[in-house]
Amino acid sequence: LCRRRSASAPRAWQVETFSMRIALLLPLLASWALYAQELPHYTCFQTAQAPLIDGKGDDEVWNQAMVADLVDVSDLSGNRQHAYPTHFRMLWDQERLYVLVVATDQDVWSVLEGRDAHLWNDEVLELFVDPDGDEENYLEIEVNSLNAVLDLLKTSPRGNSYWDWDPEYLTAVHVEGTINDPSDEDRYWSLEMALPWSLFDADLLDVLGDRALPPQPGDQWRFNIYRYERLRASGEETHIEYSAWSPTGEINFHRPDRFGIVAFAAGATAVTDFTWAQVKEALR
Repeated sequence: LCRRRSASAPRAWQVETFSMRIALLLPLLASWALYAQELPHYTCFQTAQAPLIDGKGDDEVWNQAMVADLVDVSDLSGNRQHAYPTHFRMLWDQERLYVLVVATDQDVWSVLEGRDAHLWNDEVLELFVDPDGDEENYLEIEVNSLNAVLDLLKTSPRGNSYWDWDPEYLTAVHVEGTINDPSDEDRYWSLEMALPWSLFDADLLDVLGDRALPPQPGDQWRFNIYRYERLRASGEETHIEYSAWSPTGEINFHRPDRFGIVAFAAGATAVTDFTWAQVKEALR
């Protein structure tokens, strides 16, 4: 008798309860699938010699750094690059973090100048940092191809923005070609940054959390690097390529949960995968 009852068709309330559980689980499963995508890792080596910040990135010291690629921001596989690739390198010492980004571009252009202009409307490179990885209280720095700078602090993706955060740091841009001239064909533009560690210890917001300054070998911070490549034809914008080191699965850069992992390490003992000369040759 017990067996016949257990084998009988489920009652209506049981079916309804099961359906409700499935409906509640689906968003969780989708979220789990997103988080299950592996975040990229980067090893940032300590350097005994600081690079010259002139935008060119041709100092020999950059050959100590790993090369990492930006990919299509919407493709979580991390395997799809855009037509105009972007590469970056990072180094650190006891005083600063150094960043070099090289953006292939046949038509380099920007029009916005002045601090904190809305540079996302230009061709721009963006650095996001959440040192303690708590997915809130992070910083954003943008630099366009005219070397105009935007910097701000965010409490969370939809939280408050602190636009009056204006720390001192160095940026420089080099254009291999002629900026704002669509009649000729450019090759790339490159950005160098030197960020003092004090920049991450902002008075307006606790960005640093429990992380040490300067970082120690073995420490891990959360970063992402983004690019807006605005394609034009006859001087008119036709398309935007959105790139990221760690893709977000959507055209949304304010995703601290998708920031990649940067591990700080002692100095490299050998030249890494690609020298600067090889990267420049690949861009020709």
